[in-house]
Amino acid sequence: MPICGKQVPVQEKQVTTLKPVLAQDNEQQPSAPPCLYQENNSPELSDKDFLSFWFHELESITNNFDERPESAGGNKLGEGGFGVVFKGCINGRTVAVKKLAAMVDVSIQDLKQQFDQEIKTLAKCHHENLVELLGFSSDGDQPCLVYEFMPNGSLLDRLACLDDTAPIPWSTRCKISHGTANGINFLHENNHIHRDVKSANILLNEAFVPKISDFGLARASVKFTQTIMTDRIVGTAAYMAPEALRGEITPKADIFSFGVVLLELITGLSPVDENREPQLLLSITEEIEDEEKTIEDYVDEKMSDWDTTSINKMYTIASQCLSEKKNRRPDIKMVQQHLQKIIP
Repeated sequence: MPICGKQVPVQEKQVTTLKPVLAQDNEQQPSAPPCLYQENNSPELSDKDFLSFWFHELESITNNFDERPESAGGNKLGEGGFGVVFKGCINGRTVAVKKLAAMVDVSIQDLKQQFDQEIKTLAKCHHENLVELLGFSSDGDQPCLVYEFMPNGSLLDRLACLDDTAPIPWSTRCKISHGTANGINFLHENNHIHRDVKSANILLNEAFVPKISDFGLARASVKFTQTIMTDRIVGTAAYMAPEALRGEITPKADIFSFGVVLLELITGLSPVDENREPQLLLSITEEIEDEEKTIEDYVDEKMSDWDTTSINKMYTIASQCLSEKKNRRPDIKMVQQHLQKIIP
């Protein structure tokens, strides 16, 4: 979900009724999803205390969820399959507020499940390359999630130089690739499959450190190597592995999606473009394999600091990630190690 990097003044309000959801006291608290009270039995992970907000407080800090784009003086930062993201300010700290809403193809039941799943997952996942959930609101008609604000927005927008932002240097792109692999590795090590890895879900802080967002789709697996079948196809088609399109959920599907992200970092091209040949970015691997073109033919012309050796190394990793057969794709730990060697 793209988040614009520009900052505009918004109405601020001191929030005085914040209370840790997991606090052991007798004060009246806003209702919270049952998953917040589940006992944590994982030796590696510990539940995080979140702040609970009243819905009217989030209305106030987002100017009544002003749907005008930030560039037009409003508070809207972006939107996705489960709601709209707004910019706000709490006690002097800029935050991103996701107001969940059922879209055309999303039921109320799916919406509530997404809310519970996102909080449950983020309560156990703390990592420098994962977006931080600060709190939530569940007393209004629409549940809300409050995240740290990422001033440089999404990788998708920055690669497109949206709002006339400067191109990302190759050296920074190499660091972004490694940081993103770092975040995916953390999820996989803790038995979580993201299911929607894409450049729009990779957010960048003020130092261009990548943080993976949108964990509402994450699926926890007891036996992480197993294949889970589902009737509900989740993800973005331009990034989806062949088995994911058939409803199979495996960690190797995240690897495939990340391979597309690596191609985006090299080329600066969007994952799909109906006015381009090939329309799907991942299809350039076929042209390169057929020796019609080389990866150098696709390198983002907006970059000036790239070198052939590191470009080819990243492309080799990307092409391995994009293997049609999932068993031929490397695991994320191996990808992470190879990407670390590319960083200048």
